Amino acid sequence: MVRIGIDPDVEKSGFAYMVNGKLIALCNLPFFRLCTELETCAQGTSDLFLVTIEAGWLIKKSNWHPAQGKGIRDKIAKNVGENHAAGKLIARWCYERDIPYELIPPRGKVKSARFKRLTGWDGRTNQDMRDAAMLIWGRQ
Repeated sequence: MVRIGIDPDVEKSGFAYMVNGKLIALCNLPFFRLCTELETCAQGTSDLFLVTIEAGWLIKKSNWHPAQGKGIRDKIAKNVGENHAAGKLIARWCYERDIPYELIPPRGKVKSARFKRLTGWDGRTNQDMRDAAMLIWGRQ
C-alpha cells in the first residue's frame, strides 16, 4: 500500500510518502512540483494507492484566534483561506487525473520529539511535514 499525505500550503505543502506502513520521504514542495510528484507516484500503481489531503475547510468553526487583535486575525484568516484554496486545487487536480484521494480534517499538532518516537523518523522535520505524515501514519 502506497499512501501520500499532504498538508496544503500556498507556498510549500507538507508531503509525506509512505509504503507498507514505513515513511519513505518527508519534504515541503511548491504546488506544481507537488503535482508532478503525485503524478509520478501514481503511475503504475493499482488500487493500493491513496492520497490523503488535510482539509481544514471541513471544520465549521472559522475563528480560532479570538484573543488576537483584528489585524492579526485578518492576516491569519487570509493565510488560512489561501491554504484551503491550495488544498481544494490539489484535490481537484487528483480528481481530474483519476488519482484516488480522500479529504480529512486536521488531526492536531505533534511536536518533533513525539513524532520521532511515534514514527522512528530520524531526519529533520517542520510542522507541515509532520502534519502531512500524521494524516497517513498508522493507517492501512
